[in-house]
Amino acid sequence: MAAESTSNDTVMDLARRWLDIEEKTPIATADCLMDRPCHLKHVCWKFSDSMNEIWVDGVLGVSFTANQTSETGETTTKVHYTVGTQNSEPAEKKTVYYSIELPELARWHLAWLTDSNVSIDSATIDMEFDQKYLVEKRKFKCRQVNITVTANYPTAHGWLLHMDRNVESLIYRGNGIMDANKFLQLPFASRLHKLMILYESTFDDRLLVQLNAQHLQLSSDFVTDVGINKLLHRWNDLNYPIRSEFIIYVQIENTADVVKKLNVIGTKDRDSGVMEYLIAMTNPTTRMRVITRPSSVVCTIFAIDNSQAPPPLTTPTIS
Repeated sequence: MAAESTSNDTVMDLARRWLDIEEKTPIATADCLMDRPCHLKHVCWKFSDSMNEIWVDGVLGVSFTANQTSETGETTTKVHYTVGTQNSEPAEKKTVYYSIELPELARWHLAWLTDSNVSIDSATIDMEFDQKYLVEKRKFKCRQVNITVTANYPTAHGWLLHMDRNVESLIYRGNGIMDANKFLQLPFASRLHKLMILYESTFDDRLLVQLNAQHLQLSSDFVTDVGINKLLHRWNDLNYPIRSEFIIYVQIENTADVVKKLNVIGTKDRDSGVMEYLIAMTNPTTRMRVITRPSSVVCTIFAIDNSQAPPPLTTPTIS
């Protein structure tokens, strides 16, 4: 309960600054805005033709509407704030009109989320990247990032460049092919605990083993049976912990090559080209279950001395 109260207090700190600072002057890269640590659980934002909003922890909302007529008859940008409460009191609301363009106002508000004193558990970004919304070189201190774009990977990569090196989890949804070489240049890419790429990527056998995520999902036309085999050996040699799992969508040519030189202690030949392998690992207390299909490979690591083993032919759901 104490942690929840503290989190709510810091959201209110941010809300007070957004509401009380009337003059939205530009924020520079090095500006320090918050005078004490501010921990936020979840932030999300989207700027498009139909929606221009920022939400923080589900209680602090800001909406922006361009080309609105103010009380004085000027054409302005309307900014509407909603600040919820944890009790039965009604939410606080405030509407302000600014003679400032919408992108500049959005950039001012997002700059507070990149302050050095602000840490974010998770962020949801539902839009293509546009530098006009962010102050150059300011970064989000965010542990989990969920990005959805309707265009190709470069429209998401810009957001990732504005994340600090301590990102632990990334879920990427897009219509284009993720450039694996470009992605791996990010300081957090090889350190991710969880990586889900819900579309195509350019990962190949060489790049695949540079990932250290314990929860991995991706699809690629450039990964071969040999590359999957190298990844399985890596997981075995490095003693990946129980509950580690991956799903890789790839064309399997020869299932024997996938498990080559691994200690296979059980094999089941299923219908429709499905093979299941039980593999003893270097760590004697764990096992690896590998399921190959013509278009995918699933691997799950479980402990042999309890009920951690998944049922046969179960496709793990990474959550």
